[in-house]
Amino acid sequence: MNVRVAGAPAERPEAGKGKETAVAPPEPTSAVAKLQAHFEQLDEASLLRVARAVELARAAERRDPTDEQILETLRPRLRNLRPNRVPTFQRSVCVAVEIFLYDGDLHEEKRKASLARLVLNPWWRVLMGSPHRGPLAALEAEYGKAVREQRWTDLVTIADQGVWAAAQATNILLDEAQKSYGRRGELASILGSDRALEDMKEMGVLLALHAQLTPALDRVRRVAGVEGGGRIYDFTPAAVVAARTAYLNVHDRGADLVEYFFFGLMTMLVQPFQALRLVRMLSQDMSHVSGNHPAKLIPAKLFSDLTRTLSEIGRAAGGPVMARRVWLLTCARLVSDAQLMIKGLSEEVQVEPNPEWQKLLTEARSRVMQAVDGFLLAALQDVALVLPVKQLQEKKGSEVRLEPDMAHISTEEEDGIAQAATVLFTAVKKLMEQEGQDRLMRSKEADLEQRLEIGINFRVEYLRARPKHAVALAHLRSVQKVLKGLPSLNIIRDLEYRVERTLDRYKN
Repeated sequence: MNVRVAGAPAERPEAGKGKETAVAPPEPTSAVAKLQAHFEQLDEASLLRVARAVELARAAERRDPTDEQILETLRPRLRNLRPNRVPTFQRSVCVAVEIFLYDGDLHEEKRKASLARLVLNPWWRVLMGSPHRGPLAALEAEYGKAVREQRWTDLVTIADQGVWAAAQATNILLDEAQKSYGRRGELASILGSDRALEDMKEMGVLLALHAQLTPALDRVRRVAGVEGGGRIYDFTPAAVVAARTAYLNVHDRGADLVEYFFFGLMTMLVQPFQALRLVRMLSQDMSHVSGNHPAKLIPAKLFSDLTRTLSEIGRAAGGPVMARRVWLLTCARLVSDAQLMIKGLSEEVQVEPNPEWQKLLTEARSRVMQAVDGFLLAALQDVALVLPVKQLQEKKGSEVRLEPDMAHISTEEEDGIAQAATVLFTAVKKLMEQEGQDRLMRSKEADLEQRLEIGINFRVEYLRARPKHAVALAHLRSVQKVLKGLPSLNIIRDLEYRVERTLDRYKN
């Protein structure tokens, strides 16, 4: 006997022999498919009533596989409708790390402030199966009771207690694993890999910071007019003031809290470089304080905090937080702001010689000079993207050598990264010139000039042997835009002129 889902169209009768048969749509074969087909027929109001009933049942009691199965079939439509959801206790606890989660597989290398969502369920199973689950289990029961009794205002308090209990249990388990190689292997096996174990360690840190970190980030969101986990499209002056207040509250409470505050802020901002507006505002604050007020040290410390955060993001080549091009431009703006900060401090010291201001100036210069070397190396590396190379290893065990890749035309994204790198390179050069340290740039400039000269000369000679070679011409067009963005050095201008003449020669 054929089973037809309620509301589904009936099968059409077969046509007579010798005529074409009208093929009816295949009926769902599994129970889940039948359920999903039924839910697709429901109107929005009915669907939302079903979803809320199931979510309430799931949150009020221990999770039932049937509830998950039903919700899985509802999720495609719920994503579009975006109703207010009834979170489980686990979900409420995980809100503390939500901003740092990404979907998809684990990255090969652990990236700070980047947690794989797929690790959450194994991590929770570890906690709830451990000898330290007592406080969590009690809070989960209390959470379910509050849902049943519809004490909605109590859920946040219970969830916050759950975050702290989860942090305690996580860190105890990690300490035990640190002392026992066998326990560590067992924990990594349950989580799925050693790499997932690294995420668990970071979750322990973030959960412990939740009581201070989440309110600081929520304050910025709220003032920016963003609800829930939404992102900030415009970092308005009012939101910058809120971020300033949040930073002043956390800047002396430990490096981890400050660093994750900036990671969270940059993740929230659709345009991460807007975080630099804090530098300008706090630099202005500095000129209005007197005596030994600790706010005097904030601009230099803020620069150091942002630099550390940006360096970690850059090490991961952008990652989920920001594109590489945006990262380079953000670093360039940060260096330019640092240049203005030091210039302003220098002028203050000249007008009013003051040992405290002199100390502040020395500290600011020290922090800035420690950072610019890393930014300079990143700029030099990315400028060369428009002259691609490939690695060749003639035989196993031999050294790898590089040669121009004449099969690859740089993409629009790669061209944009290279041009952004010239902006960062120029910003660093201006800072070094202001500080009288431009001699330290000469060796780096010479390396860049030599790299560009070798790459350009190769393509020019390549064109002589293969006139109008599309890849070689594309490389020269891309490098021409990069040369225009670099500082006016004699050899750079000579190379720019040579590229321009070559492109004119092969224009038609």
